[in-house]
Amino acid sequence: MIKRYILILFGIVIVCFYKKFFVFLCVIIGAVFFPEASKILKHYCFGDGSELVLNADYIKNSPVVKRRLVTMKVGQKKRVGFEQSEDWRLSFALNGFTIEKQKNKVIINQWIKFDRTGEVKTVFYFIPISDNIVHTFNCTPYMVRIEWYY
Repeated sequence: MIKRYILILFGIVIVCFYKKFFVFLCVIIGAVFFPEASKILKHYCFGDGSELVLNADYIKNSPVVKRRLVTMKVGQKKRVGFEQSEDWRLSFALNGFTIEKQKNKVIINQWIKFDRTGEVKTVFYFIPISDNIVHTFNCTPYMVRIEWYY
């Protein structure tokens, strides 16, 4: 009997707070499969607007980043956009970022501010999810930066 009431209460909470529950789920599950995206989402929803510096281990080996860097000269800065299918993990974290190739260093930046209109969707393995779902929290835009030496 108590289990039944707990399940009913849990169901009510999910129905009332499904957007918050979904965003929490993205942060938690994302930490395992898409750690960069999870950190970006968590900082956007619960952070203070300060710059977030991400570890470059995955991003510097991304096929998208590698292809762009090969075509760049030292001192050049480019805006990079790409199709999600080119690199799913990177696309959940960054898309529409700026990459700068210096003499011995690469810097990637992106201003993180999710759409509020409901018109922009992120496709999560064929399921379109409106970017504005995150605004169920009091989100704060910020700059994300990744850099590494080569």
